[in-house]
Amino acid sequence: MVTGNEYLFPNIDDALEYVLKNEQKALASDRKRQVAPCVPEQPTSSFLKPGMIPKLISVDSLDYPYSGYFNNAPSESFVMSRLASGRYSLKPNLCERKYLFRGETEFHSPCTPSLFRKNKQKQYIEELAIGQEMELLMLSHPLVQLLDLGVELNGQLFRFEMNLFGLTQHYYNKTCFLDMTSSPQVAAFFATTDYDWKTDTYSPILDEEHVTGVLYYYSLDIDTDFKKVPLTTIGLQVFPRSGKQYGFLYKLTKGQDFNTFPRLQMMRFKHDPKIAQRIFDEFHGGKDLFPDDILMNHWKACNRDKLVLSNRTVLANQVNNPGSSVDDLTHELENLGYEIRDYIPTFTKDELKEYYAAIKKGFWNEFCSRIYIPGDNGSILNALKSLPSDKRYKWAFEEGIPYTIDYNQGVVLKKFASCLK
Repeated sequence: MVTGNEYLFPNIDDALEYVLKNEQKALASDRKRQVAPCVPEQPTSSFLKPGMIPKLISVDSLDYPYSGYFNNAPSESFVMSRLASGRYSLKPNLCERKYLFRGETEFHSPCTPSLFRKNKQKQYIEELAIGQEMELLMLSHPLVQLLDLGVELNGQLFRFEMNLFGLTQHYYNKTCFLDMTSSPQVAAFFATTDYDWKTDTYSPILDEEHVTGVLYYYSLDIDTDFKKVPLTTIGLQVFPRSGKQYGFLYKLTKGQDFNTFPRLQMMRFKHDPKIAQRIFDEFHGGKDLFPDDILMNHWKACNRDKLVLSNRTVLANQVNNPGSSVDDLTHELENLGYEIRDYIPTFTKDELKEYYAAIKKGFWNEFCSRIYIPGDNGSILNALKSLPSDKRYKWAFEEGIPYTIDYNQGVVLKKFASCLK
């Protein structure tokens, strides 16, 4: 828990150096991180016999639940990790990390997600609906559809969790999440730059008299995080922002203050114009973290600052809130000034042409090259890279191939099937 009385560092470089040294000490003293825990395989009930000794799952196994912490992958890779749901997450590698980080240009009390900042209860439906419209839009992308439906690799079906609602946080939408990152350098960027909503750009803080910045660091615990604690992975996605930012999310409820969380600490620092400019330049003005992509361009062109929503979005809101009726939700949004129209949120043909062109230029191969698959001798990764040439899946990579979605085979697609037809 942060107290607000921490030492004031002369600049973020010194603060970061201190935190990273502290992280290595904390990692070395954490007994849970010295030896990979032995995890018993959970056989189905039909195979259970009296006295049966469960088989232990190897660290080098796709089913090993702690693979994000224990692996031999490069630090910048994304580890293919099996979730309790059976789907797979592409998690930023935490093997060398004891902390997750968050940078802010100044201290806020309370520290809360964007959804709860200066917001009244009646406006929540507006913010959530805007995000849900983006979710439906993302579900129209062929590659998102494919990964949700699942792909067969070496005879085994793999479905991927894409955390689409969490991803909307990275694309202009207010949510109940706070962004965190496994990259201290990424946190430093956000701690030393200001965002301009009107121009959708970042600029370095060059005012030495600016209030002090904050570098948060959250101590990871392998027994509770991603299980009992509402910490989730965004990681590597079809849309690039979260992968570039090595993203994680912490879910808060209304009234919670991140500053009070027991495993959270922070360091204050003075803003230094030269250092802020250097960090800004290292990330090419933020372009490295916010690359030009199909989702960003669509949202700017079609949705940003427009008071129009799809009737499918209203239905999606009702799917998430079964206690409300579609008519009531429609009236609430109309009372807030929104026009509800009959259309399915989807990428345009011209926008998808850009995606198909990117595939030809090596997008998919580059995407796969960032993935580490525990226990794989290269065959699973090669099968993943070869999906564009697999007749079963070509529709997701090549323009003009007719295909029909079986919504019952998906997870998110199945949930929102009534909104997508």
